[in-house]
Order: sequence, then structure tokens, then C-alpha cells
Amino acid sequence: MKIEGRTSWRIAGAVLLLAVGIGGVVTVWNKRHPGLAGPVSIAAQPSTIWLESNGQTQSLSVDFLLENQGRTAVGIDKIDVQVFDRDGKLLLQRFIDSNGFAPSIETISQRVLQPGSRLLVFNPFHSFPAELDLHKLSYRFSLSIPGETPETSATISIEPQTYRSKSLLTLPVRGRLLVHDGHDFYAHHRRLNTEHPIAQRFGLIRNFMRYAVDLNHTDEDFRPFKGAGTTNEEWHAWGQEVLAPAAGAVADAGDGEPDNVLGQPSLFNPEVLLSTPMKFYGNYIVIDHGNGEFSLLGHLQKSSVKVKVGDRVSAGDAIARVGSSGSSNNPHLHFELRDGKNLLAEGLPAVFRSFRRQLGRKAVDVDAGPVDTGDLLLSP
Repeated sequence: MKIEGRTSWRIAGAVLLLAVGIGGVVTVWNKRHPGLAGPVSIAAQPSTIWLESNGQTQSLSVDFLLENQGRTAVGIDKIDVQVFDRDGKLLLQRFIDSNGFAPSIETISQRVLQPGSRLLVFNPFHSFPAELDLHKLSYRFSLSIPGETPETSATISIEPQTYRSKSLLTLPVRGRLLVHDGHDFYAHHRRLNTEHPIAQRFGLIRNFMRYAVDLNHTDEDFRPFKGAGTTNEEWHAWGQEVLAPAAGAVADAGDGEPDNVLGQPSLFNPEVLLSTPMKFYGNYIVIDHGNGEFSLLGHLQKSSVKVKVGDRVSAGDAIARVGSSGSSNNPHLHFELRDGKNLLAEGLPAVFRSFRRQLGRKAVDVDAGPVDTGDLLLSP
């Protein structure tokens, strides 16, 4: 409920705040009404939080799972973060709250926890200047019971780590490329809500595509299709060679799924995921690089997969062609680095070697770095 632009949630009574461990669980109890409000637990996901840097900006992909174990609804009024360096010195602080006629807290679409419910909140403070020492981030959630004061808060701290890629990855396709959808805060790969009823139904408990990218081939002007783009053949990615991004063994593969045809109903049936979850990708290949890192290449063209489980591949080997099978709405290559071969895996940041980034009239050589939504790339 809102009154003149302000959220009207407030909480009653003093609380006992328990914070256990970095990135652990914080529990809020309401001492005045112990049978009504609380406990509310807050946990950070995933358990290990990685920093990803492109040289100018560093980003962290973390979610917060809130659970209301009490008997009354609880709302989120405000979230703020304090950032500390390894000497414990405050670097900066940011917040979103319920102030004003278009409150910043409304960037969190769901803010009310009903009794017994769980809510996944995507971290609203996700990007920072590269020069900051993000040793510890302390998040405070201001929680409330409607119509009562004062509000209280629960705090949870995380210590992100810089991910050091073990595999020497190269981009799995060549030519001019557009990262049509990556893993920035707004990307659908990033925003996999494991508490959504559909995710729950299919048993999705981790974000396997947390750092995924969708790669589209383009023309000289970085346009992904010619004409109106109303057929698969008009998309420059259609039928392009897919390459092994690094050496390894094929851990899983699927072929024979039909390609979706633009302008026609999707051939992907989500119900098939109950029995064969990996068909989410249509035709796909998973490569085990032997060091806890697995590459997944998905939405491959029907009957184009050239490898089978157990085959060894070297970096640059042609292994399939770009298609539009599975949960795909245009021809492109879906790539993700992860820590396992199935949908119970957690995503990992991918660092690619030796490509060029197009920046207007100039191209910049990148020895090693990530790619993300909207990037224009030249892959040799």
C-alpha cells in the first residue's frame, strides 16, 4: 500500500539481530510479537560470489533469498549497501528506498513476504568502478510490519572473490559478433528466479546460466540479419560453424531436435524438461575441461553435432553449427561456463582470449576479458 509516493510498511518492537558468518544467514526476530513476526532469514546465493571485471567496471552477481517464518506479512522498505576495503575502511554506500513519488525501491518488483513464503531479491547494487577494493559489502534490509513503528533492519555481509579462469577460452564462433543478450543485471540469463513456480516445478535450484551470453553473427555494420529477418536464413548466424572454446572431453551432447522457424509457433515444449531437462537447449554440447569448468554450447542446428560423449576435442575444433533449437527465438549460439554438466550446475564467469572489441570507429585488442550484453566483437 502506498501513500503519497511512500511505502507505508513499518515494523513494531525491538528485535534481536543474529548474523552468522560472511555470506551466511541473518535472522530477524520480533520480540514484541514473537508469535506473529519472524523469524525472517536472509541468505546470499550462490555460496561463492565472484567478481567479474572488464577493466573499467567490476560486477558481482549475487541474489538474496528471504524467508518469512512468522505469522504476518513483512515488507521491504529500503535496501542499502556499505562497501569496505580489506583494511575495513568505508569506500562508498548506496541505497534504494521508498522516498518520493517514483520510489527507487520499486525497482524491486516484489517486496512483500507473506507468512511462510520465500522471496528472491536480485542484488540492486551490482556494478562498481574497477579501482575499488570490494573486499566486503554489507547489505541492510529495512523490514516492516504494516501500520507499526519503528522499522527494523537485518544486515548480511558478503566477501566476493575475483574469479580466475582455469581454461584458456576463445570465442566459440568467428567473425563479427553482437552479444545480443548477456548476463548484465537486466539480462534474462542473470534473472533466473529459482523461487518462481515454474522454476520450482522443474527443480531449478541454482542459476546454471548466471554468466551466459547469446552470440549473434552480424554484417559489417553489426546488424544480425538482412532484410526483415523473418526467416532463419536471413540471420547471419544461421548455419555458422561452432568451435570448441578450449580443449576437453565431451561430457554430454544432444542432437535431433527441430529448429524453431521464425514467424511460426515455437517447437519447444517446456513439459519435456520434466523428463529430459537438457532439452532446454535443444541440440547442445557440454565440454568438460577437466578442471571444474564445463562449457555448454546450445541451440545448435538439427543434425549438425559432430561429436559424441567421450570424444576429445581441441580448442578451435569445428563441433556443430549455429541453429535455433530448444528455447530459442532466433538463430544464435548460447554459451555458458559452469561448474557441472546438468541444470544443477552454477554458472562461472568466462574469460575469453585474443579478440577485438569494436568501439565506434576503432577496434581495441583484448588479450583476455569477459563479454556482455551489447558488446560488438571481432573474433579471428
